[in-house]
Amino acid sequence: MFANFFNNEFSIKDNIYILDEDDKYTKNFGKQWKKYHSVQIDSLNNFDISEKFLQKLLFNNLKKLKNKNVLEIGCGAGRFTEHIIKYSKLCISVDMSSSIYYNISRKNKKLILVKSDFTKLIPNNKFDVVICRGVLQHTPNPFFSIQKIHEFVNKNGNVYFDIYPKPKTRIFHPKYFLWRPLIKNFIKYETFDLFLDRYITKLLKIKRKIKKYFKSNFISDLFIPIWDYDGRMSLSDSQLEEWSKLDTLDGLYAMYDKPKSSKEVIKFIKSKNLLLCNHNMKENIFHTKIK
Repeated sequence: MFANFFNNEFSIKDNIYILDEDDKYTKNFGKQWKKYHSVQIDSLNNFDISEKFLQKLLFNNLKKLKNKNVLEIGCGAGRFTEHIIKYSKLCISVDMSSSIYYNISRKNKKLILVKSDFTKLIPNNKFDVVICRGVLQHTPNPFFSIQKIHEFVNKNGNVYFDIYPKPKTRIFHPKYFLWRPLIKNFIKYETFDLFLDRYITKLLKIKRKIKKYFKSNFISDLFIPIWDYDGRMSLSDSQLEEWSKLDTLDGLYAMYDKPKSSKEVIKFIKSKNLLLCNHNMKENIFHTKIK
């Protein structure tokens, strides 16, 4: 069944098809998900945060996956995989990082896992649905990646993807002009991870006080480069701390971080003669088809 989809030669390890043994530019993601693999998994935390994210990506229509062959690009530890396989006939989930070894649904018979740079995959047959969430901005060339994911969908199929939107302050956001270059280039990942383990509670308290006093996310981000979801997600204090550590490491240590505006993405979609069916400008979510 798997051989019908890709014209590549794979090795097999732990029932995972492997094209890229090395994590290459995704090493940080492999480290993150090895330690934090359960943080965002709905079934392990008694919440439905990831399912709601997936619903939003599919424009509130999970039935689009029903009895379909689905390609999930950038599956990681499987926060969306476990919901995709509830509906799909077959799900092939791809990730270049070693996070794929911690996918929560790896033993499900409806799931096939592939460790590969998805841009190297050569499609034989096409998929009914292609899903790509939280991935494109972390690739070397996001527009090339957007074009590539459409090579996997059949003529009547659907592609759903997102890409981080550019912050309103653009390059002047503290993440881009200060904290990413400073921390990524001068502090080892493991050192900063230990720092977060030790001080995350204090850092979040200070950040929230700064935000409350100045009534500004920009100022709090300028002084404390820690992601904080307080007031945005219904999580316990310990869960908020784990999400904070995970997404701080994600945001500061990704090799590539290239957000795009909705206007840029829509312009590219039209230039490639793709059909834009729907989009959410605030979230930078897109539903497209092949014309």
